[in-house]
Amino acid sequence: MASQGEVAKYLGISEKFFGDLLRQGVFTKQPRNFWDFDQCRLEYIKHLRDAAAGRLHNGDLDLNEERARLAKEQADAKEMENAIARGELVYIEDVAKQFEKGLERARTKLLALPSKVAPEVHACATAKEVQAIIESNIVEALSELAERYQRETGEEA
Repeated sequence: MASQGEVAKYLGISEKFFGDLLRQGVFTKQPRNFWDFDQCRLEYIKHLRDAAAGRLHNGDLDLNEERARLAKEQADAKEMENAIARGELVYIEDVAKQFEKGLERARTKLLALPSKVAPEVHACATAKEVQAIIESNIVEALSELAERYQRETGEEA
């Protein structure tokens, strides 16, 4: 049987570190000067193996879980990078800007229709003629918007 200091020296660690490990529960508490070298050696080896295998927890952190989480995040980032390169994924800000531009153009075109169509409609004799003129001008405006969109997206791609 030995003292804590003798066991610490036997294990090649400081007495302070031995006390820290004792508080952590690595060693089974013994009465004063009643420490068994072999039991302490086995408990210390088990502690070192657990540390090497990543089974020790520092507070709420688990080294293996954190490594797995990091690896998953890195894999997800690479997957997103590849999807962007293949054109399968776009930035939402870019889509929102394009959509906003398209809505502005559509608004401008549609608001211009009444002043463009009014002289033609004024000369019409029936409601069917008015309807046909309005419809053809709306279809024309929508076609122009669609063609412009195709030209712009073709240039950007």
